[in-house]
Amino acid sequence: MEENKEESSNETQILDNVDKDNLEEAELEDVLESVPPEHRKVIERMMISSSIQMRSISSPETVVMKKLTPDHISKYLDGAELEMKNSYAEKFHRKIFTFLTMIVAMAFFILLVILLKDNPDVMEKIIYTVGGVVIGAFGGYGFGKNRNDE
Repeated sequence: MEENKEESSNETQILDNVDKDNLEEAELEDVLESVPPEHRKVIERMMISSSIQMRSISSPETVVMKKLTPDHISKYLDGAELEMKNSYAEKFHRKIFTFLTMIVAMAFFILLVILLKDNPDVMEKIIYTVGGVVIGAFGGYGFGKNRNDE
């Protein structure tokens, strides 16, 4: 019983394709009739040669496209969704890490000021040195360079 259903569905598909081909041929004939006779032969030859070339050439993309199923597309979309979630999580964790690094750096700076409040000359030199390193890291290499990745 299933074989009969398959045969009838295959026959229906073949008939549909034949009807579409006939319809396209009829449209092409209408267009060709409007072309002057001396140019019509050239156009017909070009159409025949191009259709032969198109049938003989099958690109790898065409072969792959014929094998794609909705299941493949669903798997691809699931993978893309997972990648988006991971990307969001990575950006979130990077922001948390940057925030915590800033808190630790501020705590270190405050501790440095508290410890060296009696020695202003040493504190001034250390603050300038640490400030230069921090500015260089932010603007030059570390923080500025990684900002382009987002």
